[in-house]
Amino acid sequence: MARNAFGIEKDALTTGEVARIYNVAARTVSKWIDAGRLEGYRIPGSRDRRVHVTALEAFVAAHGIPVTGNALSTENATRILVVDADRNATEAVRQVFEDLGGYVVETASDALSAAIACGASAPDVVVFDVSGGDPVAFISALRTRPGFQTTRFFASGPAFTDDGISLLRRGYEAAFRKPYSVRTLLDAISSSRAYGARKAG
Repeated sequence: MARNAFGIEKDALTTGEVARIYNVAARTVSKWIDAGRLEGYRIPGSRDRRVHVTALEAFVAAHGIPVTGNALSTENATRILVVDADRNATEAVRQVFEDLGGYVVETASDALSAAIACGASAPDVVVFDVSGGDPVAFISALRTRPGFQTTRFFASGPAFTDDGISLLRRGYEAAFRKPYSVRTLLDAISSSRAYGARKAG
């Protein structure tokens, strides 16, 4: 695929990526889409939206906004997928990480919508709320897909009968007891390897 006017090889962009062009919050871009000012669409089962590059190019041209070739460079960003039906929790994670910079956060409400959100590109980190499906089946299915061999998986849930030990044995790197702080997740992602089941304080 040839690089587009924004210097990347994509057909559609996340609201976070669009926000970096305008130097605004991702939620502002979402409001533009909902108001019909910018053409976009929702990912099924998720609050996440996408904007086709062709629509964004037209929007940029109409408003006379200059775009540099590396305005959307995310090749070094850490891509996080948060699978959780609790929208307040997913938005809290999104806002903190995207404000930090260097992260692209996507959300999904359950295992099925997570598979759709992943598309052809595997996230670097997946946080899976165990109430959204079978956590073992979920990680087993994704591990068979190309590109997921190095993805780091974290589990979250209101309680774990065995402190999450069984999930750690199945490939999860840590288990967070909900509600967990965003700092807990950030520390786990930043560490080279999280050992044992982590519980938010």
